[in-house]
Amino acid sequence: MIRVLIAEDSPLMASVMRELLGKDPEIKVVGWAKNGEDAIRLRDALEPDVITMDLNMPVLSGLQAIQTISSTRPIPILVVSQMTESEDSEIAFEALRNGAIDVMGKPSGYGREALKTKEALISRIKAVAHVRPIRLMARLSPSAPRSKTAKGERKDAVVVIGASTGGPPALAIVLKSLPRDFATPIVVVQHIAPGFITGLAQWLKRESPFSVKVATGGEPLVSGTIYLAPDNTHLELGEGPKVLLNDSLPVRGHRPSVDRLMESAARLYKRRAVGVLLTGMGSDGAEGLKKIREAGGKTIVQDEATSLVFGMPREATLRGAAEVISPVERIAEEIVKVTTVQES
Repeated sequence: MIRVLIAEDSPLMASVMRELLGKDPEIKVVGWAKNGEDAIRLRDALEPDVITMDLNMPVLSGLQAIQTISSTRPIPILVVSQMTESEDSEIAFEALRNGAIDVMGKPSGYGREALKTKEALISRIKAVAHVRPIRLMARLSPSAPRSKTAKGERKDAVVVIGASTGGPPALAIVLKSLPRDFATPIVVVQHIAPGFITGLAQWLKRESPFSVKVATGGEPLVSGTIYLAPDNTHLELGEGPKVLLNDSLPVRGHRPSVDRLMESAARLYKRRAVGVLLTGMGSDGAEGLKKIREAGGKTIVQDEATSLVFGMPREATLRGAAEVISPVERIAEEIVKVTTVQES
């Protein structure tokens, strides 16, 4: 039985969530916190397995509560917020940086999309209940040196990155550690709840020295730019090189699919492709990374010690796809190493 504490200042929303979660035999709602201060107090009194945390609450905000919980006695926290496609959504990624496990929108409304959100709430609670909370961004201090460019990175190469649970702060560490003049285009598939991808782009742009954008179909790959796959859309690489988007069927339950991105990079770039697989549940990306290695490209996976969830990297390693296994704070260095033009 998963014991859940709901931290939500709206009595109506708290009631909706309590009723929804109460229908699942594996979940028991043990309490309701009306603000962040209550959440900290009830964490100690009720010992829940998971806290669902709103961010915009009185007395003490959800973000402040997450910071306190993560720095004292951390337990898995699922951010459930209406802060989606706006500047406010950046607060959700600050929550992930400070120890929350995952983020999603609030259940609301009626119809098919509303049903999907309600089903996602239950599935995400079950998933985060088994995750060990860590503060990934603590692994890179503001004064940590960036990776240095040796002879200049290849503009005719590409770096493709896949990530899921725990991915946003891990991505921020990697991008923040790259040289400011890094020339190789970077394309990313990050599994994230619908509505948060624009906020992720804004947050990563602030955290790194690069231009970060949600990709649009047909646009060329440009140096110094990070391209994120849009919500519910596959992203592949085509001749040009350019971005190709499509809404074909999910691949093993995922759209966008990390495998689809990496397989296209292997076909188009071959030895000039660099695949990176970061923290995440499941196996998406393992086969795609293997295709890159088989094509002669370079492959890097995040190690278990720094992964919030060592699922995707583990699967890639077991399938022989991982050439380099690295702590997250050293991945930028590995990327620079394999994309640097060597003098003959």
